[in-house]
Formats: sequence, structure tokens, C-alpha cells
Amino acid sequence: MSRQWVQVCLALSLVSLGAGCGWPAGARPAVTSPPPAVGQPHAVSPTPASGQATGGWHLTVYYTPVESYHGPPLRSISDCAGAPLGQHSADFLVHVQTEGYGRATAAIRGMRYLGWDFDRHCWLTAATPVGATDRPLQAWFSTAAPAALANGTGVRVVSCGSDVPDAVCTRVRAARWTVDDRCSSGCGDSQHLDLYIGEEDQPDFEDQSPNYFEARAAVVLLLR
Repeated sequence: MSRQWVQVCLALSLVSLGAGCGWPAGARPAVTSPPPAVGQPHAVSPTPASGQATGGWHLTVYYTPVESYHGPPLRSISDCAGAPLGQHSADFLVHVQTEGYGRATAAIRGMRYLGWDFDRHCWLTAATPVGATDRPLQAWFSTAAPAALANGTGVRVVSCGSDVPDAVCTRVRAARWTVDDRCSSGCGDSQHLDLYIGEEDQPDFEDQSPNYFEARAAVVLLLR
């Protein structure tokens, strides 16, 4: 997702881990854009036709945080019924509140993943990260998109646009992306795709991994 939004969310969540970032439960955490100015209409681009490559797309990525890459201090958390779920890295929890799910260091009640319920502002456990339809997310396949794009829509990235390393863009263009998740609030542009790239694989992932990017002016082909 947008690095700017992540930074805002991290700052807010560090003030209060219970605050969350406001995405609905059962849906992909929304990639937000700045709200339109008061009194000005918020333009929404028409959905491109199937089989037609179009430019002007905004690409972001989302991922699953891994607790072992996040250090102390620790925070105690509880599930939505108030039952304790142990202590976890506060930094890890902040990232889970941004991305939706994270892999815990040790299993919790037989589950390896923590999730954040954006409606009730509480924690849950899961066997795997899932998208808006409760199907498991698949790295370099699952795509969160606004409601204008139907679930199951195939996506081919023809050109990555700006600020994407060549090796990463090659992988993005080779992937068979499919819409199976939602950024259901805050996606003010129908030409905005959030690509799931799997679990983080190093410390300081957002600053160090070339796979974490934001690009504009991409060219995308939709296959319905």
C-alpha cells in the first residue's frame, strides 16, 4: 500500500494500538487516498473495457508482516471476546493493524496468524491470511481492487509505470494477477490495484525490499 498512508497509520497506531486504521472486517485493508477538498467533486475513472490495455493505473502492494522481524517492546492483547492472546511485539501489532494479518512467532491456539477486526477493533486468530471472500491470499496472484472490478477479473500488468526496479517489474508483468480481495473504502479511483506480495522476508521490509513499491502511470490489461 502507499508508503505515505502506512506512515500515517503507524503514527496513529503507536498512539493507541486499539485505534486501528478503519478498514472493514472481512475485507482487504483499504488503500486510501487523500479526501477531496470540501465543495469539490471526487472524480472516479470509468472502469476500462475487458481486453483493452489502459494507462494511468496506480499500483500499490500489501504483504503479511512476520513477528520475528519485529522487536520489543511487547504488548499484551486479547481477542474479541476478551480472552488473552499473549504478548507480541508492539511494532509487529502496528503493522498487522495496517496490513490485516501477520504471522506470529509461535502458534496461538493452534493458529499461526493474528488478524485485526476493523469493525470491532479487536484481535483474532487465523490459519492463514484471507481476502474479502475468506479465500486464502496467494502471493503474486491475489489483487485487491475497488468494487468496480468484479471478483475473478484477470489482471495483466503491461507496464509498471514509475519507480519500480526492472527485476521487480519483470516479476509483476509475468504474474497472473486476479481480483479476489477488496479495498472497499478509500479507493476513490477505479484504476487502483493493490497487489499481494506474500510474507515479509527481512527486517525493515518496507524500506529494504525492492518488492515494496508504489507506482503510477502503469498500463494494465483486464481479462474478464
